[in-house]
Amino acid sequence: MLGKHTLQPNEKTELKVTYSTEERPGLFEKEVTLTTNIPGQEKIEIFRIRGNVKEAPSARIAVTPRRVILDETERSTGKKQAFSITNEGTIPLVISRIRFRDDSNIFFDGADEGNLTIEPDQTETIEIQLDPDNEAEPSQKYILIECNARNAGASGYFLIVQYGKR
Repeated sequence: MLGKHTLQPNEKTELKVTYSTEERPGLFEKEVTLTTNIPGQEKIEIFRIRGNVKEAPSARIAVTPRRVILDETERSTGKKQAFSITNEGTIPLVISRIRFRDDSNIFFDGADEGNLTIEPDQTETIEIQLDPDNEAEPSQKYILIECNARNAGASGYFLIVQYGKR
């Protein structure tokens, strides 16, 4: 927005343009256009900028499997499940907690055991004991991995544990 909404003939104002690149890596093209009431010049392109924003160094988490299905016997007895956690980022991945979303079970707590750190391009395997579920209907729970990964989101990176087939 201009310093003033209306300019008189020969009047000047300062125009300041900012493009925030945070959280927007990749190619971009932006155009700054001035809207006027001059017949035939209602829109005037002031300038155009193109560029490529490099992604900031960050940790990126990938986990396999993302979904675990417990059926029949496993559902009634529980299951010890291995997960491979890979850091696809450029700085160390720091995992502080692994828990069910409803906090009914905390599988790992860095406050007690010390955070788990995975270096870039490295993979660690963890095993967790999934609790039995004796409900008749299929259900699912979410495991949240709380970490510093850019792709984890505010609440954490989630995995799905499905009890029974849907």
